[in-house]
Amino acid sequence: KISNNIITIITILLTAIGNAQVRGVESAQEATDISLGDKESVRFKQEIETTRTRTLPLIDNRNFDSFIEAEDYNDVNIEVLNLDNILYHNFNKDIHKYKAIASYKIKFTEDFYSIVVTIKKGDNKMESILINYTLDGKFLDSILIAHDEIDEYPTRTTTKITQSTLTRSHIFLEAQEERIEESVYRIDVDGTIKELSSEEVLIDKVISQLGLDFSQVNTHLLAAKVNPSNTQETIIVIPEFVDSDNDEYHYQLNSYIVLVNNLTGSITHTYFESSKTNGWESDAIQLSKISIDTAPYIVAKDTRAFGVRVNYFGSSRVNPYTKKTISLFVKSGDALKKVLHNYPVMNYGGEWDTDCEGEFTEEKRILIISEKTTNGYFDIIAKSTITYSANYVPEDGDCESKKEVTRKKTSLKFDGETYTQN
Repeated sequence: KISNNIITIITILLTAIGNAQVRGVESAQEATDISLGDKESVRFKQEIETTRTRTLPLIDNRNFDSFIEAEDYNDVNIEVLNLDNILYHNFNKDIHKYKAIASYKIKFTEDFYSIVVTIKKGDNKMESILINYTLDGKFLDSILIAHDEIDEYPTRTTTKITQSTLTRSHIFLEAQEERIEESVYRIDVDGTIKELSSEEVLIDKVISQLGLDFSQVNTHLLAAKVNPSNTQETIIVIPEFVDSDNDEYHYQLNSYIVLVNNLTGSITHTYFESSKTNGWESDAIQLSKISIDTAPYIVAKDTRAFGVRVNYFGSSRVNPYTKKTISLFVKSGDALKKVLHNYPVMNYGGEWDTDCEGEFTEEKRILIISEKTTNGYFDIIAKSTITYSANYVPEDGDCESKKEVTRKKTSLKFDGETYTQN
């Protein structure tokens, strides 16, 4: 007879051997998957290398008349580009009569690939699709950039492609009249494609006119607002990174402040200031927000200013800190002139034990235009409300607070160049 202990040992050994065999099968399957993935990536890169490149800027307006001669066509590997899955399900089924007839690639960046594929859909329709892939061939995003249709009321689509934007025009022919619908898109750094609002289109045009690109702009702090005193123009603030090696919280910014004609997208007035003098720096005290203030600052007869507000805050819990400033700008010829520089409209700070006890001071200022003038500009009265608060724990109670509020006025006068405090 075999003892129970021996049976138990044999069972354990057989189970271990079985598990090892299963793990071996799984490992082999993983190796096969990786191998297949590598092969697909190699085939994809070969397809990329053999696809011709078109340089930017370009206009893709390909239609049936673009494919007359044999050299207008080229082979397109549908399987490698994964067209059957990412764009056209059941691409190869005879009922659809789809055929990939040409392709070319565009170089937007080193971080992903962009290929344009032209598909003939039966005898009467044709379209070109821009497709973005990762470097190893995974699909990122796509957009229709050209379309032609032979019908009673034919439609066409064309797209102007630049390094930063896609401007797509849908052209409709209705009762012998041509109607055009235009939309603008931007390809982001991750390869996704985003349609731009009318405001974003203006901003994109401004950045292009300034000779910048989006990698140089802090888009989180960018601000734009229609000028209420002239609704045909928009005020736009472009914060430009000084260095390329910034992180999320530590950077310096140059400032571009412009007025833009809403109809033409052209810059009409410009102001530039470097980070050395504008104070736009984020470090231990973080620059958290830039906004445009269009309150009626009538600083002189027939002269209305607008404001640019900048918010800062400190991340220390023990020593909380917040600061808000305003600068005022007026038109001067084809430029903008700063007439008030980084005036603090709110200061808050203090120190506490993060539980209860501590002292805090907050000062808020409201700017009021006076009737008195100095050097042709109205004086500005700054009304301040100062709140001092102290938290404490009495001997027999919970945390309590006491406050003291004081008010004062300060006069700002124009010295011929800018407002100064007296």
